[in-house]
Amino acid sequence: MSQQIVDIASAELNYAETGDNNTKFGAWYGLNNQPWCAIFTSWCYDKAGLVDKVAAQGKKGFASCNTGLQWFVKKNKLVPLGEAQAGDIVFFQFDDDAEPDHVGIIVKNMKGIKALRTIEGNTSADNKGSQSNGGGVYQKKRPYATVMAVVRP
Repeated sequence: MSQQIVDIASAELNYAETGDNNTKFGAWYGLNNQPWCAIFTSWCYDKAGLVDKVAAQGKKGFASCNTGLQWFVKKNKLVPLGEAQAGDIVFFQFDDDAEPDHVGIIVKNMKGIKALRTIEGNTSADNKGSQSNGGGVYQKKRPYATVMAVVRP
C-alpha cells in the first residue's frame, strides 16, 4: 500500500494549478478553487482504491487539515514521528496557532537529519513561496520541527 500511494503522488509532481486554486483535484472532490493539500492527499488514496482509509469528511476523503487530523486522532491512527514511513500522512504546523496548516504524503523518513521527504499538493517549489497554499505538487524536505502529527491510515 505505502509504495503505491507514493507512486501515485509522484506521478503528479510539478502539476500546477491554473488560476486561484483551480485544479483537477478540487474538481474531482467537488470543491474547486479552495486550498487543496488535503484534497490532493485524498485523491492519491482514492486512486489507490483506499479512500475509505481517509474518509474523514465523506466518501472522497477530507478537504480540511483540521477535520482530517481530528478524525485520524479519534480513529487512533497517530504514529510516532520516528516511526513515520512511506505512504503515511503528515500534518504540518507552520505558524504556531495549534491547528494544522498543511498536509502531505511521506516518501521517506530521514531520521539521521531529523527530516521527512514528502510529496505535497498546494505548496511552492522552493522555500520562498507559500508552503501551505503555493499552487503545485512538489517534493519537499521538511524538518521534524514543522511536523504536527503523522498518521497511518
